[in-house]
Amino acid sequence: MKSIPYGNANFQSIRKKKQIYIDRTKYIRMFEALNIDRALFIRPRRFGKSLLLNVMTNYYDINQKDEFEFLFGDLDIGNNPTQEHNKYIVINWNFSRMSSRGTVDEIEAELNETLNSVMEEHLSYYSNILQKEVKFYNKAINTLSSFLSAVRHSSLKSYLLIDEYDNFANEVMMGESDVYYKLVKKDGPLKTLYKGIKEFLERGLLNKLFITGVTPVVMSDITSGINICENIYLEKTFNALCGFTELETKELIIQAVQHCKIDISQSEYLNEMMKTWYNGYIFSPESNERIYNPFLVFYFLKHFIRHCTPPRKMLDSNLAMDEGKLEYIGKEISGKQAIIDVLQTKSSIQISDIEDRFTLSNMLDTSAHDTKFIASYLYYFGMLTIKAQTSLRYLLLEPPNLVVKNLYVNQVSRFLLPSGIDRSKSSELVINFFNNHDLGPLIQFVIDRLFPIFSNRDYKWMNEFALKAVFTTLLFDDINYALYSESELSRGFADLCLILRPDARKTGLFDMLFEFKYIPLSKIKLKKIDQISEKELKSKASVKKAFIDAEKQIGFYSNGLIKKYGKKLKLKKYAIVSIGFEQIFFKQIIKGNL
Repeated sequence: MKSIPYGNANFQSIRKKKQIYIDRTKYIRMFEALNIDRALFIRPRRFGKSLLLNVMTNYYDINQKDEFEFLFGDLDIGNNPTQEHNKYIVINWNFSRMSSRGTVDEIEAELNETLNSVMEEHLSYYSNILQKEVKFYNKAINTLSSFLSAVRHSSLKSYLLIDEYDNFANEVMMGESDVYYKLVKKDGPLKTLYKGIKEFLERGLLNKLFITGVTPVVMSDITSGINICENIYLEKTFNALCGFTELETKELIIQAVQHCKIDISQSEYLNEMMKTWYNGYIFSPESNERIYNPFLVFYFLKHFIRHCTPPRKMLDSNLAMDEGKLEYIGKEISGKQAIIDVLQTKSSIQISDIEDRFTLSNMLDTSAHDTKFIASYLYYFGMLTIKAQTSLRYLLLEPPNLVVKNLYVNQVSRFLLPSGIDRSKSSELVINFFNNHDLGPLIQFVIDRLFPIFSNRDYKWMNEFALKAVFTTLLFDDINYALYSESELSRGFADLCLILRPDARKTGLFDMLFEFKYIPLSKIKLKKIDQISEKELKSKASVKKAFIDAEKQIGFYSNGLIKKYGKKLKLKKYAIVSIGFEQIFFKQIIKGNL
């Protein structure tokens, strides 16, 4: 098997080292066929945007024409190249190099210094071609003007590729909104920079522009209605431009299994693991093809071909950084509630459309953060994806996979248990439960530590869904389990399933199934349940009925799990009944256990 280009966005390096490259060069032909000369392409972090731009650089760079056959000969575009290949002076700007710290003047100075340094590198690289002197100015946009004039003077064409255009600006926004506002205001350095680029495009001084980023927020602020680029990120045609399809991922898994000299039948459980943790992204409302996160696929495969076992942690720490976006949304009650709702309800988030015009004022006006705004924001960062459309063409959004759900769980854990001591205690009790199957201490912890939070009127906790959110948060363990919430089994929905990872089946752990029931205090007809004994409370008709109903549902769901997983399933089943936010009773369902 070819080596894995994990973290490598240098196309030349990938080709020279004969590393894996999933061919996306057909899209270059599409861009040209559709006359897309000014594009804005948005995708979450670690989705291959930088590699895409590097491929385009090598394809269009006039200095790389002697390398064309080596780099592209066996690829789609090499078999049928366009007339434009290797005809441009290509300029690359990467805004991830910019610091987000300091005053506006300090950031502006670094911005100009960094871009001027890049332009100096480009001048040296193209010195054998450019016939006119390039002057350098304090403002990088003026240096770019001089450079582009030299390109035109040499009867050549120019292509500007901007990577992570919003990287440092987003960091500034999340930390210092006043500084960000000054960066994008009328005479701010970012707006000045892009006004210059727009002018160069209109004058024909700059021929093509391709910009990548994570959100359209910064572009909305710096353009203020001036259309610099064509937004292509929601188009069906480009849904799979970055990321891997299911067929491509399966082929990589087969190669990995063959490399490890493992029976090819083992690829089935690896396919299931990859699909559960890494698949699920749909970026266009009109598409139905789900895309895998390429960075995570390579993270998994890199470990597998080295050790012939899956990685212990399915979440790469490089993606754990995205928790900061959930923390940002969760600063206000409305944001916290949105994040909690993702875990506690079985319904997808429904919105009319993806918001594509964000501005700073939208971000700062937390009172205006409606469901559409929050869902769109999380969509752009890869925290939600498109599940489907309703008959009225409304979009249904949900977390794409378990890796992303893990980020939600970690954030909700901090909402519910802000004290590190409490989180440590809950972890200790969960480990005890997994080892000894003693649910009592964990239940008591929920009553003592978490029920007081449920009574907070700021949160719209929803009956049994509140319990599900709590136990999902407490029990999430991606080292040993795949956690399914509201999984469709036997034509019904199981509240919570913990299914052992294939590589954890040799441990002493069990698969687990939970069903939650919530009884309002009004139904018990008691204002204070601590006035009666536990035995008397359990004898109440509503409590007995709740357990009977839960046990019936568990029977249906466990049959569904048996059909899906067969003899390998080692299932323990629990019915949990909550009376208001005062008391919890539980019962392990022994009948029919495997």
